[in-house]
This record gives sequence, C-alpha cells and structure tokens, in this order.
Amino acid sequence: MKKGALRETVYAFNNSDTVATYDTDMDAWHPNRSKMASVVCEVLPFGKTESLSILDLGVGTGYLSHKVVETFPHAKIVAVDAAGLMIDKAKLRLKNHLSQVTFLISTFQELPDKTNTLSNVDVVVSSFALHHLYKEEKLRLFKYLCSILKPYGWFVNCDIIKTADAVLEARFRRLHYEGVQERTRRIGHQEKSLDQISSELADKEKKDGDHPLLLMDDLQLLAEAGFRTAECFWKEYREAVYGGIK
Repeated sequence: MKKGALRETVYAFNNSDTVATYDTDMDAWHPNRSKMASVVCEVLPFGKTESLSILDLGVGTGYLSHKVVETFPHAKIVAVDAAGLMIDKAKLRLKNHLSQVTFLISTFQELPDKTNTLSNVDVVVSSFALHHLYKEEKLRLFKYLCSILKPYGWFVNCDIIKTADAVLEARFRRLHYEGVQERTRRIGHQEKSLDQISSELADKEKKDGDHPLLLMDDLQLLAEAGFRTAECFWKEYREAVYGGIK
C-alpha cells in the first residue's frame, strides 16, 4: 500500500465524526458483530480463569476486547489501533478493565517493526479491521502473528470477505442492502432506497480502503504464514469468523 493510501485509511477512522457514530453505524451495517464476537469467545479452548495474553488488532471502540475480557476476566490485552480517537473511545468502554489493557497506536503495516516486546501471546483477535490490508500486507502480518504466538496459540478474525462468483456476490450484496434498509428504518428512523444504500456503501468502501479477499485466500495465507490449522468457524454471506492454530 502506498503511504498516501495508508494515511487516507487511518484518517478515515481517526475522525471525530466517524468515531462518534461508529457503533451506531456498525449496528446498521454489520448486525452480526455481536454473534461474531460470541463465536470468538466460544471457540477459544481456554478456561475462564486462565491468565491469558491477548493481542487485539484494530481495537476500534473496544467492542471485541470488552467481550473477550468479560469472558476471560484474568486476561491481559494489548489493544492496537492506528486511530488515537478510536483508542480514546475504547478506553471509555473498557473503563472497568483499564488495569488489564495496554493500548498501542500503530498501523498493522508498522507493527512488526514497531515493537519487539510482543511474544508468547496466547491469542490474537481482530474484528472488521484486517480487510483494509492488501494481500501481501496480510501475509506479512500473519507471519508476524505466527512468530509471536505460543505453540498452539490461536488467531481468530471476524471480518468481511468477498465471493468469487459474480452472481452470488451480487445476491449477497442485495441481501445486505435490504438488511441495512430495514435497520436504518428501525434504528435511525430514516427511509433510504436500495440504490442510495448501495452508493453509500461504495463510497464507504473507497474511503475506508477496503480490500476483502476470498475466504479460501485468507485461509491459504494463514497456511503460508506457518499456521498448522486454518479454519472457518462461522460464515454468513459476506462475513466470516476464521483463524488458525499455531
């Protein structure tokens, strides 16, 4: 990714207006976020009282970290995000757990070179963040994650994906638009046409720097990065929870 494009992606999320409406927007655009966070917590094979070391990539407003620390109350979390304003919002959500969370401002591209203090990590999680990376950037990050995880450590990612078949991709997008339309009407008390929602999503994907891959490509990258297991744990249309075991 060019540095200019990287700055644009970071700016899109380090914006007070974006941060202020982020969780409300996620409720409209990605209502499966709660289910996906639950899958993360369910699939991890650790005891509730274990003192886990967890890395959250793209902590955002702290939604996933909050779910994780409620499930594993003795966990220590390193929460990474490139947007300082998002981290400020995450601190509010995690205010009762701040002694357990260390915040780090960094892009995913810079992270492998920015810190050499991360090691022996039990779990890496991420939610709606890694699709901003190009394929080669994601592979480099996955290799780094594999290197800092303990043997049999877990990586679990909640994210958007794309579909190889154009007919299916169009159908999945149509279902997404219809869902957004209904939730916008119910939550925001606004009436939007499907064409308007489609246009808004296209603008959002461009502004945010979205580069989703096929699920099979994401799993292949994990295998190439050195994970002994790469698996999809949950999927609905253009969203999936997938990951690997070192």
